[in-house]
Amino acid sequence: MENLGERIREERRRRKLTLEQLSHKTNLSKSFLSQVERGLAQPSISSLKKISREFGISVVNLFTSEVNPHNRLGSLPITSKNEASYVEDFRVVRANRRKSLTLPGSKVSYDLLTPDLHRQLEVMYMRIVPGEHSGEEPMVDLPGEKFGLVLKGTLEFRFKDEVQQISAGDSIYFPAHFPHSWRGVGEGPIEVIWVLTPPWF
Repeated sequence: MENLGERIREERRRRKLTLEQLSHKTNLSKSFLSQVERGLAQPSISSLKKISREFGISVVNLFTSEVNPHNRLGSLPITSKNEASYVEDFRVVRANRRKSLTLPGSKVSYDLLTPDLHRQLEVMYMRIVPGEHSGEEPMVDLPGEKFGLVLKGTLEFRFKDEVQQISAGDSIYFPAHFPHSWRGVGEGPIEVIWVLTPPWF
């Protein structure tokens, strides 16, 4: 968690932002951000998305010191359906070679099932336990679409003001730029496949 805090502080200072300015831009309290940077508070996925979006990078970039210039908000290609460029290579992602991240101090982990974030879509494999959640505040992503397939367990999913329980075998599809959140419920581990386009976790 200290490494994550250091990365957030590094990115904030690189952009010449004070804690107060970042607080105002993300709607997260200055004291909370200070604790995150010092490794004293655990940020939720929704908090990390707010911070990374303000920095113009993906959440994945907060877990590495290497920020890919092609994986920035301003660099996402704006194309029509007829102009979209697609990869032409063939790639295999071995189960033991996936790029993974686990949120500090929590039992929320993600595996990237696609080779990287430079494609038209992104596929993530999420594992959580009951009680874990995306954050007290709903997530609002870039304009795009999301698909979720529950492989195991039950997820309580909130989209705007609607709440649904989705269990193993159920799937959901929704616009990513509307407020949404999730919480693990029931008993036993929960596994979900998420598909996002554009690829911006």
